[in-house]
Amino acid sequence: MRQYSVRPPKVSDLESVHALIAKQNTIDYGNPMVTADDLRNKWQQLNLEDDACVAYRDNDLAGYAELLEGDSPYIYIADRMNIDLAFQLLMILEGKVSSQKKEKVNLFTRVSEKNRTLLQLFASNGYHSTLSFLVMEMTLDQLPHAPQWPDGIIVRTFIRGQDEQATYRADEEAAQDKGYHNPLSYEGWAKRMRMDQDSFDPSLWFLACEGRSAEIAGVVLNLYAQPSNTGWVDHLSVRRAWRNQGIGRALLLHSLTEFYWRNIRQIKLSVDSKSLTNAPRLYESIGMKPIQQYHIYRKAIDSPPNE
Repeated sequence: MRQYSVRPPKVSDLESVHALIAKQNTIDYGNPMVTADDLRNKWQQLNLEDDACVAYRDNDLAGYAELLEGDSPYIYIADRMNIDLAFQLLMILEGKVSSQKKEKVNLFTRVSEKNRTLLQLFASNGYHSTLSFLVMEMTLDQLPHAPQWPDGIIVRTFIRGQDEQATYRADEEAAQDKGYHNPLSYEGWAKRMRMDQDSFDPSLWFLACEGRSAEIAGVVLNLYAQPSNTGWVDHLSVRRAWRNQGIGRALLLHSLTEFYWRNIRQIKLSVDSKSLTNAPRLYESIGMKPIQQYHIYRKAIDSPPNE
């Protein structure tokens, strides 16, 4: 087994680590997914001494690993076939979890179908997957069809400083019908939706509201990935009482139209491949096609007994 110099990352590593992450994400997902500024902001929130490590060999960055939220290990390796280094980094992260927690921890991570090394790594080290997502894509060659709104429903743009709590409650309520959903606090939801990042653009969040009461019936929460000029439909949610009226389709078409006028023609989203509401069929009906797949892997680990 090769020997590596493994240590916590330093600010001076940031550019090399970002390049490694961006390269792996581009191969696995078709998009870098994070900017250098995103990584810098993340490092400011992580305890780098405990939650991340870099591996060097002959002064070249060979790997990077991070533990997000104390339970989500992510591994990036320069040589995609180097399962030995990936294993070493995974064991380091799991060791950190065991030493820090006093009770059982449920670890979970995301792995692209294209990354055979990481699929093998997690599957052979006690992780199991029962949940998979499709990445779907379309190119806007022409102006999308105009959305058809049900009577009494109006659409408006999210207003920062006013709509946070109502949007959170509507999105969380709708998410209860996702078989994999774990309820989030407002703080956890806001972080998940990247509201603390420079890339957050509230003008790409749209709310479908009941005209009289202004109650939110559904939301579509989009984001823009500038490096690849790609629009992402991040969350599309309709509350139970307003389903089967075409609101989800209308929100989607409204978003596509906004992306079109902004000259953002490449559109992507990810969706549960076994969606209880059959969401993939909706996306296919407006011209989106599956291009990739990724899997969620989980593992429960116990802390070592007290000595």
